[in-house]
This record gives sequence, C-alpha cells and structure tokens, in this order.
Amino acid sequence: MRKWLCNILILLPLALLSACGDSTKVATADRDIKAVIKTAALTGDRNIAGIQLAITIPVGVAPPLRADGSADPSATVVITSSSPQNQTLPGVTYTPATATAPGELAISAIVAAGFAATDEITIHLKVASGTFPVESDFKLLSFEAFDTNGARVTGLTPTLTTTIQ
Repeated sequence: MRKWLCNILILLPLALLSACGDSTKVATADRDIKAVIKTAALTGDRNIAGIQLAITIPVGVAPPLRADGSADPSATVVITSSSPQNQTLPGVTYTPATATAPGELAISAIVAAGFAATDEITIHLKVASGTFPVESDFKLLSFEAFDTNGARVTGLTPTLTTTIQ
C-alpha cells in the first residue's frame, strides 16, 4: 500500500505538468498548404500564354524539395488548364525564409494554347511540425502575364487563396 501511494505521489505531478502549456497549439505532424492563383482575369481575348509570379513563404514552410535542396517543380506546381497537353513549367525558384524576412517562391508557367478564364495554378507547400502559419503569411509579391506572341499584358487582377490543411 505504501509503495502504491509513493508511486501516485511521484506520477501525479508529472501528469499535471504534462497538461501545462498553450492548448491552442497542439504539436502535429507535417501538414500541407495549398495556395491557388486564380486566373479568372485571363479572358480568352487576351491570349495569355505565359505567367510569372512570386509569393511569400513564412519560416517553417517550404515547397517539396529535390535532393540538392532546390524546389521540385512537378511536386510544387500544378497547372489546371483546359489545354493540359500544351503546358510547361519552365521554372520554380525557392528562397527560404529567415528569422528576419519571409522566403519567396517564384514560378514561371506556360500554356502554349493560352490560359482560359477557368484555369488556375496550384502551389503545394509543406508545413514543418510545430509551425503554425496563417493565411495572411502568404502574399502575392508579383504577377506578370504574357500573350502568345510574348508581349506583356497589363491590367490583370489575380487572386491568391491559401488553404492550410
């Protein structure tokens, strides 16, 4: 009986201490983020074939990486297009975030037949365990569009929607 009572007295403080802390942030395994660039402004009469864009990436978030540490374009970006056979992803450049500045992910995408108003660019990112980004951490830094002749197209208003899963 005495041994049982000693065990309870030892285990009770441990149990109580393990419950301490911020209950709103539960340690979880790695999670995914899906950021979607809607190209609804890309109407058919503009013949948009190329897009270059950049978004901010907070600390603890990164695109899927290759063995050499560079972003893996095929795992990072998916172009949903009505002309999937005519699309290429010529470039993805990733600059990691630091303690003083957010990171950046720059993307170049081409749909030779032209983007349709319903097309979108989906960016897949990984969230490290113990990291808790919010939607406002992801901002569209730049967006440029080019027509099928390579001329810059202005006056577009893209939107960035971020979903943290």
